[in-house]
Amino acid sequence: MKEKTKNWIEKVKQTKEKRKSQVCKVYELKFDISHLSKEKLLYLNKLFLEAKWLYNSILSSDDIFKFDSKNKEVIILDKDKNKINKELKILSSQMRQAIHQRICYSVKSLSTRKKKGKQVKIGRLKFKSQINSIVLNQFGMTYKFENDQYIKIQGFKKHFKIMGYNQIPINAEFANATLVRRCGNYYLKTTCFLPKEEKIKTGKSIGLDFGIKYSIVTSEGSRYSINFPETKSIKKSSRKMNKKVKDSNNRYKQKLELQKKYEKLTNKKKDYKNKFVSKLIKENDVICIQDEQIHNWAKSGMKGFGKIIQHSIMGGIISDLKKKSETVVIDRFFPSTKLCPNCNCLNKIDLNERVYFCKCGYFEDRDIHSAKNILNQGLKQIDRESINTIPVENKTAIFSKFYHIEDTSLFDEAGSSVFEQSSSL
Repeated sequence: MKEKTKNWIEKVKQTKEKRKSQVCKVYELKFDISHLSKEKLLYLNKLFLEAKWLYNSILSSDDIFKFDSKNKEVIILDKDKNKINKELKILSSQMRQAIHQRICYSVKSLSTRKKKGKQVKIGRLKFKSQINSIVLNQFGMTYKFENDQYIKIQGFKKHFKIMGYNQIPINAEFANATLVRRCGNYYLKTTCFLPKEEKIKTGKSIGLDFGIKYSIVTSEGSRYSINFPETKSIKKSSRKMNKKVKDSNNRYKQKLELQKKYEKLTNKKKDYKNKFVSKLIKENDVICIQDEQIHNWAKSGMKGFGKIIQHSIMGGIISDLKKKSETVVIDRFFPSTKLCPNCNCLNKIDLNERVYFCKCGYFEDRDIHSAKNILNQGLKQIDRESINTIPVENKTAIFSKFYHIEDTSLFDEAGSSVFEQSSSL
């Protein structure tokens, strides 16, 4: 074995060992459009155009895996579908290799899924009319930063001004990156490795109940109504676009403007979701949730459910929490709303009833009750001590204060008098 190969293998082993004590994070940096000259814009547009040529050329080859990515000439089709030879002048060798590798990985992934029978129908990769992402494999070669404000891309002499570099910690170790084009803007998603930080234990546990009236209710009684509806500006832009002539330049410009507004709304949703999940993780050692099927709620036929779910971020929060080690997921068929924690009876409760009652004398706000049941079940799954329910005599004062009820004589041992009036509360 050559000395170079031995050194390379040794470095790979050292890197793998080092990665065990690090955490991977991706930071998104934005290109400053105001500092993009015509020359730079032309370069970026041509870069993505050549990436599309290469991608389609690889797919049309006889053997994808044996395609020679070093070859700078590709065959494309013109408007009349005649074959034309084009030379790749801007795409660097590493960029070409990255595009080829991505296609090979995609084909292998499709093949693996087909063998495992994960899907009934497994299609094939299709030709693209547009490529919007290019992988930059090696930091320092394919891309590098200058003075914390600029970035240089392989194959282009001038640098690009970027925004958002200050969000990356000083001790970050850079790896690969992806150049992205989205809604007329350009971004760099760079992968970094940071030292793992030990989490400070708080000794707290929390259960979350997801619903329609309140997006999230915690076992501690906190309520969150998270709603991001379409703005008036988006609706106005959408109406304008529908009035434009199809395939016209004006329609394309209006569509681009609408995409930017939707992107701004999406960024707001992501920002809130990330901050909410981060707060939960920092404040709690255990987070218990139920494996809800949010998309099925919209199919329930109840008026307004579809829009509420569309404008909320419940699905994103559940998805993010499932990836965290602190999260305990309860089976979706667990009767969190019907189950009484005192006597283990199952009591039917309609959607318009906002209070849960049981014949044993237990009563609670239905959402808080459900969140507590989820927490108790989650703690049982990990063999922890479950929380104690509040005694009825102590809960009466809390309940009356929350619902602004002055006459506490309504509450008897079984709660029967309140049960008759629960639909009006």
